[in-house]
Amino acid sequence: MNTLFIGYGRMGSAIGAAWRKSHLVGSVSAVDPHLPFSDSAQLYADLDELPQRAFELILLATKPGQACQTLAALPDPLCRGAVVISVAAGVTCASLSAALRGRCPVVRAMPNTPVLVGAGCSGLFSADVLDAERREQITQLFDAVGKAYWVEQEGQLDAVTALSGSGPAYYHLFSEALAGAGEALGLPADLAKALAAQTALGAASLQAQPGADFIELRNAVTSPNGTTAAAIARLEQDQALRHLVEAAARAAFVRSQELSQGT
Repeated sequence: MNTLFIGYGRMGSAIGAAWRKSHLVGSVSAVDPHLPFSDSAQLYADLDELPQRAFELILLATKPGQACQTLAALPDPLCRGAVVISVAAGVTCASLSAALRGRCPVVRAMPNTPVLVGAGCSGLFSADVLDAERREQITQLFDAVGKAYWVEQEGQLDAVTALSGSGPAYYHLFSEALAGAGEALGLPADLAKALAAQTALGAASLQAQPGADFIELRNAVTSPNGTTAAAIARLEQDQALRHLVEAAARAAFVRSQELSQGT
C-alpha cells in the first residue's frame, strides 16, 4: 500500500516507522520541509516535488491551522482512490471534506503520545461510508502503534481527546507528584522517580489485561487497616480526587469542542 504522510514530525514518523516495520504498508513518502533525512520514508520538501501518482492512504499530520489549506492544495492524481486520515486535533470531518472538495473519504484519528513507544491509544471516526475491508485495514494500522477504537459520533472524539488524548499528561503529573512525595519522605530523587515510573508501568500492565476490573485491582492492594487503606482514605475523602479528575477531563472536553468550532 502506497502511503503519503503530510507532516513527518515525532507523531507522524513514529506511526510511519511502525507501519513499515509491521509490513502493513509498502512505500512511505512524506512531505515535510523541516526534515533533512528519514530512514523510514522518502522525504520531499513540498507537494510539488512529489511524483504525480495515486496514493492509497494519505495521513495528514500538520498543525491544525494548516490542515484544510494543505488538503485543498492536493493535486487530483494524489487523491485518486485514497483515504485521508487526519490527526489534526479539532478539525472536523466536514471541514476536511470541504477542503478536499469531496475527492476522498476522510477518517479522523485521535492518537496519543505513547504511540511513540508502540503503546498508544487512538480514537477513530469517519462520516463517510467505509467498506469493511478498508475499516479493518485502518484499525490494523493504528493497532500497530497501540490500540484503536472507533466511535459512533464525531462529537465523541472530544471525549476521547479529554480521556486518552490528554490523559498521558494526567498520569505524568500524578507520577511527578508521587515522586515528589517520595522525596519528601526521604528517598533520593532518582530513586523516587524510578519507583514512581515502574509502579505506573506495572499498574497499567495489570489494567490492560483482558477482563481486568479497576476496582478489583485496587482492592487487591488494599488490605483492611493497612498502609494502602490509609492512603486511599485520604484520596477518597469527600470524593475530592474523583471530582478533581472529572473537572479536569471536562475542561479538556470543552476546550476540544471549542477548537472544533474554531474558537
